[in-house]
Parts: sequence; C-alpha cells; structure tokens
Amino acid sequence: MPSQFSAIGFTVASGEDLAALASRVAERADTIDAAGGQYLKWAPPSGEQLWLQVRRNGDAMGMNPHFQGKSSVRVAVEARIARDTHTPLDGTFLAWANPRAGAASGGDYPFVFDCPDAATHDALTLPATLTAQIAAFAQQITVYDSRAAYDAAQAAQGLSFQSRSFIPSGLISPSGEPVTPPESHALIAGQVIEASERRNAVTGQPFWWALVDTVGGTFDVVIDPALLSNLPIEAGNVISGWFWLSGRLQQGMSLRKGWLRKLTG
Repeated sequence: MPSQFSAIGFTVASGEDLAALASRVAERADTIDAAGGQYLKWAPPSGEQLWLQVRRNGDAMGMNPHFQGKSSVRVAVEARIARDTHTPLDGTFLAWANPRAGAASGGDYPFVFDCPDAATHDALTLPATLTAQIAAFAQQITVYDSRAAYDAAQAAQGLSFQSRSFIPSGLISPSGEPVTPPESHALIAGQVIEASERRNAVTGQPFWWALVDTVGGTFDVVIDPALLSNLPIEAGNVISGWFWLSGRLQQGMSLRKGWLRKLTG
C-alpha cells in the first residue's frame, strides 16, 4: 500500500521495517538538539528526509519523513496542535496560508501541517507570520494533461472545483463537523510548474516530485509511482488528490492573537 514513506522511495510495511530503516540511516544523520531529546536528520541531496527522534539516553522515540524542495508558502501560524500520540519531539501547527498584509489573522484558508523538527521552535511566540516549505505526500492522486482536461473531467463528474484549489479536509469532516484534533490532510488541485523522477539515496527506488502552484503558494508534491497511471509528469499538467502535509518553518515575525488561535485556546 502507498504510504508517507513510499512517497519518497522507502518500503515500510511493519515496525521491524521501521527499526531497520532507522538503524540504516542513523549513522549518516546529523544531530540536532532539542529540549525533549535529539533529532537525527538524514537528508541526502535528492530531497527525501528522515527525522529520527531519540532520548538523551539514546532510546528511540519515533521517526518522521519529510521532503525538502522548492515550496514557498507564506503562513500565519496561529497555534500548536497536541495529539495523544505525539512524542516530546513531534509537533503540528495550525496556520493560515497567504495571510493578508498587516492583518492579525486570516488569509486564503486555514490548514494544519506536521513539522518534523517542531521542538526546535518551542521558543517561537505564536501567532507568528513566517515562510514555510510544505511537502504534500500523495495518498490519492490523478494527473491531467492540461487544465482543459481537468475541467472536462470535472464537468463530466458534475463537479466545479477550480484547477487551483485547496480544501483543508483535515479541519472539517465530510458531514461538516470539525475534526478534533485537526489532521494534517488536504485536498489539493494545482498546476505543475516542474517535475522529475527521483531515486531514493538508500533504497534506489524511484519516486516522483512535482512543484505545484495552487491557491496560497507553491507546494512540493511527492508521489509513490504505484499511484500513477500516466507518466511522465510534466510542466503544465494539473494534479488533483488527497495529501498528508509536512512542513518546516523559516523566519518571520509575531502577530496579535487571532480568531483561529482563540478556537484552540
């Protein structure tokens, strides 16, 4: 089954596979200190990343995938999201995409993303406006040759989603009820700016990367080839699908407290 790991060329089907993968990359990783332990960051030039989490005594806590690409999304980060499954080094942020200039909150849409190095931002005062690099890991995806092909498919299905659209499905359930706690998922449609096949530096397995322009910014999309029925992906194509979001924060400034922050306390 395609997964967050297979989207960047790893085959992980069990806890044993995860443990073996962690052991394989740990000796090549850079160590990053945080209050709750240490991250072991494995990041080859091909873009795929693994962020291992270890306690000070060396015990493993977890591991998260990420992809470092060319994405740029201006975000107003409003709150941290806590989950029962989080380790001390896990973290999730609630944010607005493309916040309005000079506004305390608001933007194109609210969304949630997991952050592989969240604990390095423990001192960050929220709300804050920053630039984020967001990787969208495909869970389901369709690639259309052009905007015209996408629009025709939408019309045939009786749908009207624009070829540049972002629906924060991790915030609201299909029935319209809030998701608690919100999830790092979204339905995205956008135009491919550039794309290429990549090879995982450990496994040699292929995966696809595309820089996609959509409402709110540009996103790095990574895809398990098993999800694709038509290759190659090229500039001018339109992609549409359901994605898990992983993001890393860059520099920014603090904002006043906004309504989205108030909803989360």
